[in-house]
Amino acid sequence: MFYNLENLYDTIDDPKTNDDEFTPSGAKRWDLSKYHKKLENLSEVFAAVSCSYGGFPVVVGMSEVENNTVLRDLAAQKRMSGAHYKYIHYESKDSRGVDVGMYYCSDKFKLIGSEPVKLVLRSGREYIGRDILAAWGLLDGEMFAFYVCHFLSRRAGVNASAGFRRAGAETARDHAKMLNEQYPGIKVIIMGDMNDSPSDDSLAVLLKARKHIDSVVEGEYFNPFWALMDEGHGTSLHHNRWNLYDNIIVNNNIINPPNGGLRLINIDGRHYGEIFKKNFMIQGGKPKRSYRGNIFQNGYSDHLPVLIRLNNR
Repeated sequence: MFYNLENLYDTIDDPKTNDDEFTPSGAKRWDLSKYHKKLENLSEVFAAVSCSYGGFPVVVGMSEVENNTVLRDLAAQKRMSGAHYKYIHYESKDSRGVDVGMYYCSDKFKLIGSEPVKLVLRSGREYIGRDILAAWGLLDGEMFAFYVCHFLSRRAGVNASAGFRRAGAETARDHAKMLNEQYPGIKVIIMGDMNDSPSDDSLAVLLKARKHIDSVVEGEYFNPFWALMDEGHGTSLHHNRWNLYDNIIVNNNIINPPNGGLRLINIDGRHYGEIFKKNFMIQGGKPKRSYRGNIFQNGYSDHLPVLIRLNNR
């Protein structure tokens, strides 16, 4: 599963980042009461996923998390107790102080290594901002690599920011190639808030994340959320239009496992990915977020989570 948690900050001012808005004296009057309500609400989403599928997701990528503290506090929620999640997080140089993180069930995924991966632009310059989280290990005895991404938003303009998203896709792609040299046949999952749609160049061209599962060949990827986008579905709403920027993308070794084992499965006869949406997560036809402006509305996130399922059938 991947879920953009929308500004999951603690209440403590970090003098090294621009997090003043999310402090008790800031514009949003972000205090412990609101923080705990946010944690409780997010745990309700995780619990709903568990009820729907008979268990918590084995691996969860998350974006917009401030630090280890918020990941620890969320995992400690009563509704989350059955997951027994361990977490991975690295501080990046994001100006707002939000990063990506990952939960995993250690009884199913045996972590071998993890690291923050710096984005490198085509000019050779390192991007000063959010890193990609890479983690690799054994899932049901098979080598897997997970990449959790949150690429640069379009706030500065689609074209002005596109190069940074392209750099993100290329960086994840190249790191996965490196791991494949070390672990031939490794199964790769790249997930995140890409701030690009499945059909944009960063994903469709550079990552070679294909639209149709039957067209994926060795060295390529499949994006199961392309079909959902074509049907008008999305995970976030902007100017009353659904966008599908939250993606989970898998490599060919998960589509056509050379040695069998875990593979991507069809969820409903047509789709290989799912946008998780329950009525309590929606308000006025859009994701119920924590704030409307500076007014706290006791919501969840401005994004909906996305999921895929693997099985060894």
